[in-house]
Amino acid sequence: MLAADKLLLQSNFKRNAVELKEKEFRLHHDNFSSVGTQASVLAGFAVAALVELDIPVGTSRILQFSYFFSVCVSLAANLQCVACTTCVTVWGSSLALRGPDGAVLKAVEQMYLERGRIFCLFAIGVIAIHFAAMCAAAMIMQFEAMLASNFAVAYSLFTLVQYCQRLSARMHYDERDTVNFDDLFTPNAGRVPDTDKDVE
Repeated sequence: MLAADKLLLQSNFKRNAVELKEKEFRLHHDNFSSVGTQASVLAGFAVAALVELDIPVGTSRILQFSYFFSVCVSLAANLQCVACTTCVTVWGSSLALRGPDGAVLKAVEQMYLERGRIFCLFAIGVIAIHFAAMCAAAMIMQFEAMLASNFAVAYSLFTLVQYCQRLSARMHYDERDTVNFDDLFTPNAGRVPDTDKDVE
């Protein structure tokens, strides 16, 4: 009877620990899904900018180069972002649900490590599409309209970078202070002491 109660206690402990880790897994999954969706929208804008713009005859080659380079950088970065988020969410979910014992912990840690690359790709895509818009305005607009449009786009980019820096500073935390569940997934986690030596 006591042995059965001990096994039940250990099983419940491990199940609760896994449920805690699943909350972190869902957080990363939802974040990556959101970023991937926005990146796909920006990739669509980049494709439209690549094929739909009619460049006036006599436009500076340097300006054309800057425009197409910015569009292609935005397209490539956003497509990579979509591909990375898709791979991470699909493989991470597969590992967490079908993997061996402790797979949830591994899936969460690997998803966390991929976060920096994915967010960097998304930021590059956003910045590049801003530069492409400024180049397009310079190619197809009159001087006064071009100045006003480029000021608006540059101000938008500046305030966006400033906002991200301010938000990052407000929500920054030391990684050493994060909640850690590793001790719950160690082989002896939840083990009920059954000898006098263990108690000591």
